[in-house]
Amino acid sequence: MKKKIITAFLCALSLGMGFTSCEDMLTGDMNRHVGIEELAQDTLYSYWGILRSLQHVAERYVILGEGRGDLIDGTQYVSDSINSILSFGLTGDASDGSNRYLKAADFYHIVNSCNAYIYRADTAAVSGLNRPLMLSEYAQVASIRAWAYLQLVLNYGRVPYFEKPMLSTADMEDFRQASQYVDANSLANTNVVKLVDKLRYVPKLFAGDSIPVIGYPNYYTYGYSQTIAHATQCVFPNDLVLGDIYLLKAQGEGSEADYRQAAQYYYNFLNSDKGGPLLPRNLTGYMEKNFITEQYQLDRGRSSWLSMFNSKTQTGRNAELVTIIPSNTNKLWGEVLRGINELFGFDATIRVNTSTADSTTSASIYLQNNFEHQLDASKAYFNLNKSQNFEAYIGPSGLEVCTVFNGAGDARYWMATQNYTDFEKGAQDQVNFVQKQNPNGNFSTTYPIIYRKGSIWLRFAEALNGAGFPGYAFAILRHGLIGTEQWLPSSDDDYPFVTYKYFDPTLATPVDTVFYDNYEDLVASLSAGLDTLTTAEDSTAFINTHMAQVGVTRSEISKGLVVCDYISRREMQKAKSAPFLNFNSIFLRGENSNRTLSIYSGITEYSLGTVSESNPNGPVTIGIHARGNGTLRLNERQSTFNYVDQINKMLKLYEGVQEPLTEAQIYDPENLRTVQKAIANLILDELALETSFEGNRFFDLLCYSRFIGGTEGVERLAKKVATRSGELDNSLYSHLLNQNNWYFKLPQ
Repeated sequence: MKKKIITAFLCALSLGMGFTSCEDMLTGDMNRHVGIEELAQDTLYSYWGILRSLQHVAERYVILGEGRGDLIDGTQYVSDSINSILSFGLTGDASDGSNRYLKAADFYHIVNSCNAYIYRADTAAVSGLNRPLMLSEYAQVASIRAWAYLQLVLNYGRVPYFEKPMLSTADMEDFRQASQYVDANSLANTNVVKLVDKLRYVPKLFAGDSIPVIGYPNYYTYGYSQTIAHATQCVFPNDLVLGDIYLLKAQGEGSEADYRQAAQYYYNFLNSDKGGPLLPRNLTGYMEKNFITEQYQLDRGRSSWLSMFNSKTQTGRNAELVTIIPSNTNKLWGEVLRGINELFGFDATIRVNTSTADSTTSASIYLQNNFEHQLDASKAYFNLNKSQNFEAYIGPSGLEVCTVFNGAGDARYWMATQNYTDFEKGAQDQVNFVQKQNPNGNFSTTYPIIYRKGSIWLRFAEALNGAGFPGYAFAILRHGLIGTEQWLPSSDDDYPFVTYKYFDPTLATPVDTVFYDNYEDLVASLSAGLDTLTTAEDSTAFINTHMAQVGVTRSEISKGLVVCDYISRREMQKAKSAPFLNFNSIFLRGENSNRTLSIYSGITEYSLGTVSESNPNGPVTIGIHARGNGTLRLNERQSTFNYVDQINKMLKLYEGVQEPLTEAQIYDPENLRTVQKAIANLILDELALETSFEGNRFFDLLCYSRFIGGTEGVERLAKKVATRSGELDNSLYSHLLNQNNWYFKLPQ
């Protein structure tokens, strides 16, 4: 059987062995790229050929990743081939080659092309300026190859592995006799991954740097008559690919070392000129209330979160998109990716416009709603979004009160989906369409998206949680992490733990006390059992008097015990030896913010109020959750999205814990695993709110299942997918209790 599988792959690979040339829109502007000599052009065109081969798997990245998730569901018009993916082969044929989305050979074509490139490329060649000619491209090819193997593992489970290019029948025979396989646990240990680690991107901070630097390949923009993407957007950052591979491994093996390694890789990228924090400037949803219907709706004129999916700007600190697989707008100029649009109900028609005045030709894609489309957002997706609390602080300055706008839900689902009515057929009911791939109704050439800031920060949060930092992971959701005195410490010097003593009247001598996670617990502890302190005022006076005696103020205690309202001293101490929690960097600083959030507007002529948030003391960032749920202010405990309440909510909702944990129990190291499970559930929900329909969902569910572990982890994934329609599909649930059914079958 093993030989049959390998033979099938090799027959497919033989159709496109070696380098692939590319003469379409992914060919950069050679005249503008200074420093590339003629001798490197063959290698350069081969690099572009590999980028073009990624377009053949771009749409299945979304379909296979979301089709096996809980956020989309088939309509009554779903085809047999798509339904077989949704059902994991329970109904229909989900074997390799059974439909256009199930062809493992396309991934192996990428692998083989990368193998050939790495085998032949001369990384020692230098230009007249003594610069390495193709080192950046070489590093990228290594990264793309590792990413392709990761996709094979995610889609097929255990897959054949080879590093040597298949360029002849003899090569095929050698491979046939000495085959290897890799899976989620072993991929990180391969030479394919080790090479990526050796070629990681190093940002050049100053013009005078003399250290060897591996930069991003940059050929400005791609596109024949119009820009379809910036070349830097087509880069697969080595650290992100490594982070994903190690995160998947860590979730399965439960190794803190692997979690820390994954966290370090994500941090390396974020702490670079291509990374950076989540900035508050845009990418936030705003809600408005219609005073006739009394219903909340999206303020589409002020919500810019969806617009990022059509961004063609250079990858950098201020950009959201990091890695995309671009589409063209005309088949004559390259690959046009419109399969995802059509599955979700947007039929695409290409229009070519020629100007006789200046002899130019341009193309555009016109989208038309197809009410008989195959895929919709699932009921599980809508239920999750509608259960979120959109909130803001309302009232006079200094007296604002946290207000929850019941019924508004998460603003992001109002942007990711849209209702349409089929007036041509006289329909009355609205039909919901997923429109994330068509921001503001326009065809996007920058979709699918492989990596973007939102998803990277959330995976970083997963790694931090597994490494024993659930409080820091929650910070990414709530406020964001940033190096400033207004938020998390930027260096070890900002951890001034204060030791202090107090006089217990029942003891003859002073004793050292333990650290507490908040001032209220300190008060309760000092007051407990003291019969002479009969009132709260007496207790407060006693504590204040004693702290004055030992020269400690309340603010000093607060600074010494906690960084914010929920990160414990245990985590802070542990963070001192965690280089991936050092935020003393220019790349991880936020920006000054002065936002005005419209709460009530709508169709009436008046507005009931606005709330503004500014931080004159320094730069800020925002948390992921704030992108769709209003204002989450720094160190504000009034919010419903706080550490203690959210942990108890997740424990009750997903773990069946009926009795809420106290704050002391949550901070007790004995309950760390319980807290980590709660944060894992919270992150999984946030991934659904932020990154739905982008192709990541099966990866997210698989990591979550492996984190929970054992039979329980298998049941969690099976139940989530089987209840996508709002009710449990018992047949699908039973089918998914067998992990072998999570993956597609390799050729027989």
